[in-house]
Amino acid sequence: MLDTTFNTSNPRGNFDFEPCFEINEVEANSGIRASFNGLLQDAPGCSTSVVNGLSQQLIHQMNSIVPNALVSFDDLNVELEDAAFPFLQPSAKQGLQQAILERGIKMSVNSAYRTIAQQLLLCRWGSGCGYPVVALPGQSNHQSGLALDVEDPDGWQPFMERHGWRRLGSFDPPHFDYVGAGTQDLRDTAMLAIQKLWNKNHPNAQIDEDGCYGSQTENALNRSPAMGFEKAPWDEKPRALKLSRPMMEGSDVKRLQESLKRAGMTVSIDWTFGPGTDKAVKEFQQKKGLKVDGIVGPKTLEKMA
Repeated sequence: MLDTTFNTSNPRGNFDFEPCFEINEVEANSGIRASFNGLLQDAPGCSTSVVNGLSQQLIHQMNSIVPNALVSFDDLNVELEDAAFPFLQPSAKQGLQQAILERGIKMSVNSAYRTIAQQLLLCRWGSGCGYPVVALPGQSNHQSGLALDVEDPDGWQPFMERHGWRRLGSFDPPHFDYVGAGTQDLRDTAMLAIQKLWNKNHPNAQIDEDGCYGSQTENALNRSPAMGFEKAPWDEKPRALKLSRPMMEGSDVKRLQESLKRAGMTVSIDWTFGPGTDKAVKEFQQKKGLKVDGIVGPKTLEKMA
């Protein structure tokens, strides 16, 4: 799967590949680690961390539409940058796991899954943030669940290629695409996710749920809250909360923090699962005789009820 891209330095719009190295460098040096409290259309540049909350809802919604469309790989021997969502399609994760096991060292991941909300921001910011070529939303390899940007690509190349991954090449040195079997095209699912989320939260201003990226979808995306919608996909299908990178944000984290506070734990209600919340969860688990792992699953939630 190749990127169809818009060259932000050329108004006629040349098509090319994304130079992920430049994007990753700006993200890493931004100092921004949490969502912007406003609409996506007003989000400041140049780090897509400003839309972490909405991005997490979009990923969760995709998995509600297509179960296990994207699976987390943060349980592998990896180190993640703050805007690198650790999600891949299941077969790509399996190939990644095999490559990491074979080499036997930790992999540093600069970028993996990138939501359409993040991609829209990159397109808007463009060359002003040092991104001369950016894919249109839904057209980047990083929306496929089959792409990774890694540190030490030369060292990883032989291991990755033996397990279904292909390096993009000199234009974008850190980038690998999974080309093995058992994959699917998730671009329509990514579009359907924002359409369903919007409609759930705007019953009187519905948009078409057609899985296509057009003016309706782009306008809805621009008017979406960067921190995420009030009615979230985990309201129906809870997610396991834990300390992670990027840090989990959202209404479910807020409810957890409120429950911890009622249980006598010291915790800030800031909608973000950071080190303070992790500490409070572990103290609660220890107090209730649960496994002290900081993961808020069904057993921990049951004790909070």
